[in-house]
Amino acid sequence: MSTANSRPRRARAALAALALAALSAAGCSSDDRQTASCGVVMDITGFRGYQVSKSIVDRNLPGFLDGCGWVAYAAITGNSEGSPCQEAPIPLYADTKNELTDRRVHQKLLQEAAARAERLRTCAQDDAKGSDVLGGLRVMADRLAAAPDSGGERRIAVFSDLMSNTGGLDLSACDVGGEPARTSIVTGLKDKELIADLGGSAIDVYGFNLLSERRPECVPPLESLWKSIFATAGVGASNLTIH
Repeated sequence: MSTANSRPRRARAALAALALAALSAAGCSSDDRQTASCGVVMDITGFRGYQVSKSIVDRNLPGFLDGCGWVAYAAITGNSEGSPCQEAPIPLYADTKNELTDRRVHQKLLQEAAARAERLRTCAQDDAKGSDVLGGLRVMADRLAAAPDSGGERRIAVFSDLMSNTGGLDLSACDVGGEPARTSIVTGLKDKELIADLGGSAIDVYGFNLLSERRPECVPPLESLWKSIFATAGVGASNLTIH
């Protein structure tokens, strides 16, 4: 076989390999979609009073949303379960059968998801006093239970300093004592059915570290208490990160 005749065949083989690679890449686009059902819990009480609260949301929300296929929202207020501050859930993917269009729609939906979080953060319609953190978590548990893919991965971002002072949990005095006292508190909350069922969820809390600026003495005891509360809610240590 001459060198001249073999070159076109090698060229055609190379083009065929490139085409196959392109088809494989295109075919992976739908399979690579993130399908986690996600929740954004936004504290619009004391957390919003920190000047850096917006930057905390802006810095951490995009990365969180990048792993989601659907997002629901809940507000922490003095009346979390009855708050007029609401945002509707939003899917983050479309299926137009056109990969380029799907990508463009996905980016638009991500922008809208972030916009809804910001509208919730700045909502001024709820004048209920206090901060019912447990109530906000119960709202999110209910919304994730109603997610389209309720059996898939669940992820929750909580933007809060976790300084609950109503709804059955008043931490304003930071007086939670040692382990026996914490166990008593958690048992009481469980008996009153105030702890949400968050089993199977991975949770990231953003903003808890802000307590160190105002009340550093509260950080160690309250972190231990919240870890116990989340464990009772079904969130293992490996699925909980408190920033």
